[in-house]
Amino acid sequence: MKLVAHYSLLHRVANQPAPELPDLNPLITHWCGQRVRRIDRYIQLCLAGALGCVEDRTLPVETGVYIATRSGAVSTTATSMRHTEALGLPPKPMHFVNTLGNSAGYYLTQLLGINGGALVVSQEQLSFEAAVLHAWLDLKLGRISTALVGGFDEVVPPTTQHLERLEVREPCLALYEGSHWLLLEPQSDDGLDLEQPQWFSTLEELHRWLSVLPASARVQTSFIPDTIERALFNALGLVCQSFAPEGGCPHGTFSGAALTSLVGDTLTALGTTANAGKGSGTKEQTGMGLRVHIARSDQPPYAAIPISF
Repeated sequence: MKLVAHYSLLHRVANQPAPELPDLNPLITHWCGQRVRRIDRYIQLCLAGALGCVEDRTLPVETGVYIATRSGAVSTTATSMRHTEALGLPPKPMHFVNTLGNSAGYYLTQLLGINGGALVVSQEQLSFEAAVLHAWLDLKLGRISTALVGGFDEVVPPTTQHLERLEVREPCLALYEGSHWLLLEPQSDDGLDLEQPQWFSTLEELHRWLSVLPASARVQTSFIPDTIERALFNALGLVCQSFAPEGGCPHGTFSGAALTSLVGDTLTALGTTANAGKGSGTKEQTGMGLRVHIARSDQPPYAAIPISF
């Protein structure tokens, strides 16, 4: 898949009883020219990230939207449940509508004027990679000409309750929320390409796949490798770096932040502009080799997405 554009918002939220969350409305208003009413923070994250990726482009009507999320609309769902349990009343109509999994996709496709479908994908920490895989399949089969892939999850105060939802039990200094997006087209003969996403059920399967990569390949993980994983990378002679923060708790689609960061770093190394898919030199001229994004859940499976130029 050819990369057309990428965009990422990543917020570090202090693990405090009432942390301050960044205001997303100015980002949305900047691109659509109006304040979108009756939307929650989950939808705001979707719109702020997606509109920032698309910018002023006019997308084909049949563009497909692929949304990745681990937890969905947490704040609105929690509000609706408190309203129902505490007051014994049905949830407010807009609260109920915004709890639906595809509510964010509805607002986004309406603003962009596209009808290629909006698919919501959730697969724990591999949700973003699963959404990229669905986009790759539809582009490969010719069902769409353009794919807009995004992953976003919110932090909902109080953070102690949110950490319980994420099943995080170890000490945590901060949480991370964000919105990460890729605009993709079918593979071409120039530019930066995301190749077919790969899935591995065990570390041994990942090892066999990595062992056939060229020696110049560079690996970036969206997690901090443990001792066994790091020994595997070292044994293969691969240059490996981790995007994951120390002492922080990444949100559900944090791997999307890692992938978009790797894309941006690759474009910068190629001497390109920040949001374009065309390079100014050949792979040999820049010394670039294959780059690989690797993510995993709390336990295997692993997912990998090769990036080539």
